[in-house]
Amino acid sequence: MKRLRGCFWIVAMTIFVPLFFSGCVSRRTVEIPQEYRSPPRPQTREKPAVPQSYTAPPPATQSGQGTILTPPPVIREKDLPVDSQPAPPAPKEKKPAGQPQRLASMHLVDQARVALAQNKADQAISLLEQAVQVDVYNGDAFLQLSRAWRIKRSREKALEFAKKAEILFHDQPPKLKEVYLLQADLYKDAGDHKRSQIYLQKAESLR
Repeated sequence: MKRLRGCFWIVAMTIFVPLFFSGCVSRRTVEIPQEYRSPPRPQTREKPAVPQSYTAPPPATQSGQGTILTPPPVIREKDLPVDSQPAPPAPKEKKPAGQPQRLASMHLVDQARVALAQNKADQAISLLEQAVQVDVYNGDAFLQLSRAWRIKRSREKALEFAKKAEILFHDQPPKLKEVYLLQADLYKDAGDHKRSQIYLQKAESLR
């Protein structure tokens, strides 16, 4: 029995010891022949991206203190030239009638005075209306129209024409005083003594 055990151990040692040492020994590198190797893949280089069009900004102005960025100019309304701004329309001035028209209008006024002296108010009014049509700026025509309508006892129309004569004679004191006295008489006829006194004072102030 002891002999069998000894034989078993001898056989075991002869099998496992070589296997143990063969595992510790470094393995040799096996080289593959060139004809059995696969050809290397060609290396592809990526093409650089083509940059898009780019507009470079204008160069900044240089100064002794460094780079200064210049902002774009600002155009204001006051910077525009005078010629580019539309001119306002000129106000239309009322031009008085020419010399022939004034003479013709005054001739009609003189005829109306004669008619008023004869107490012919209707005839005078017709002549004076023609005088106004010839020259609308004839203050004498409006003054005589006021007197003609006073004769016809139409104080409203008389005051209306007297007011127009007052406007046209604003820069002629002698004529304006004559209009004020007529307005004072018209307000006195209407029983308005307060206004009548006001126009009498206006007439006295134009001495």
